[in-house]
Amino acid sequence: MKEIHTVFDYIHWRGDLSFAQDPFNEVDSVVLSMICFLDFETIVPASGEHGYVTLIDAMAKLPRKYEGEHRLGAILPEDILNMAHAAAEAPRYRDTKLFAFENTIDEEKEMQFAALTFRLSDDTLFVAYRGTDDTIVGWKEDFNMTFMNCIPAQERAAAYLNQIAGQHTGLIRTGGHSKGGNLAIWAAVHSNAAVRSRILRAYSNDGPGFTREMLESDAYLSIRDRCITFVPQSSLVGMLMEHDENYQIIYSAKNGLMQHDPYSWAVDRNHYEYLDSRSAFGEHSDAAIRMWLDSMTYEERRALIDDLFEVLESTGAKTLTELSQTKGIIKSVRKTLAEYEKPRRKRISRLLARFVAAQVETVAPETELMEKLEKLEKIDLKSLPSLLERDEK
Repeated sequence: MKEIHTVFDYIHWRGDLSFAQDPFNEVDSVVLSMICFLDFETIVPASGEHGYVTLIDAMAKLPRKYEGEHRLGAILPEDILNMAHAAAEAPRYRDTKLFAFENTIDEEKEMQFAALTFRLSDDTLFVAYRGTDDTIVGWKEDFNMTFMNCIPAQERAAAYLNQIAGQHTGLIRTGGHSKGGNLAIWAAVHSNAAVRSRILRAYSNDGPGFTREMLESDAYLSIRDRCITFVPQSSLVGMLMEHDENYQIIYSAKNGLMQHDPYSWAVDRNHYEYLDSRSAFGEHSDAAIRMWLDSMTYEERRALIDDLFEVLESTGAKTLTELSQTKGIIKSVRKTLAEYEKPRRKRISRLLARFVAAQVETVAPETELMEKLEKLEKIDLKSLPSLLERDEK
C-alpha cells in the first residue's frame, strides 16, 4: 500500500491560508461536511434562531477525545472529532460562523436528517448535510431510496436550503458525505429557481445516486455543471442508484467498503488524487447490485426492506451501537423469524438468493445459475440464527 497524504495533511499544509489567498476547494467541502456529524445541540443556534458561534468557540465545548463509549456511533470514525479540532485551530477555518443546526430523527416518517450552515471568511455560505448516522431508522431511510422517488430527508433538505437562502445573503455551496452528499445535490436541484441561481457548487462525497427521472429533469440539467460527485476507486455506497456519468474517481488507501472513509482519500495539494478508472472490484460490485435491484419490483424492494428491518427492530435497539451491545440478539432474531409465516420467509430467502446469484453472474456469466439459485431458495431463514449463533458465543 502506497503512502498517501490525507485531509489531516491538507489542514496542516494549507490551514494558514485564508479563502482569499487560496479559494474554497473540494477538500474544504469534506472538512465542513464531516464537522456536520458532530453533536452541536445547545452549542450552535438552531434552525430558525438568530446568532452564530465561531468554529473555534464551538469546538472548545466539545471534548478532544471520547472515552469509554462510541459517542459518534458504531461505524463513524472518531477521527471526525480530531479533524474538527485541527480545523478549529487553523486560521483558514477558526473564525467560520456556524448557525442553523438541525438534527431530527422521526421514526414514524422514517426520517433521519441533520444540517449545519457555515459562513466562511469569503462571505459565502456552505450548507452541510449529515450522512447516515448511528440510528437504525437512518439506515432504513437509506434503503428506502431504492423504491421511493423522494425520501423525507430529501424533502427536508430542499426546504432547509430555501429557508437558509431566504434568511441570509451571499453565494451558496452545498455538500455532504454519504447520504449527506445525496441530500446536498437533491436540495440544490429542488430549491427555488432564485436559490439555484446563487449556488456555486453542490458536492457529493461518495453519496448514493438518484432516480433516472431526476437526472433527466430540467431542474437538474440547469445545475448539472455545478454538481460534483467524488467516488473512491472501489466505491460501493457512492455508486448505488443511478449516476450522472459526470463523476470524479479518487484514490483511497483502504479496500472495499472501507473506502467510504474520507480520511483514507489521497490529497494532492488542494485537490484529491484522481484516477482514470474504477477498480475491477468496484465495477463488479456495482454491476451485481444493479442486477439485483433490477430483478425486483419496487413493491418487492419495499417488502424486503420492511421485513429485514422489522427483524432488527425486534431487538429493541434504536442504534447500531445498541444493536452491537444487545444481549440475546440471536434469540430475539430467531423469535421474530419463527413468527414469520413460511411464505414470508420464502420470499425473503428468494430475494437474498437473487443477490448471491447476481454476484456470481457478474463474475462468470456462463455459470449454471439456475441450479445454484434453486439450492439457495431452499434455505429456510429459521436456520439463519443457528449459523450466526457461533459468532455470538
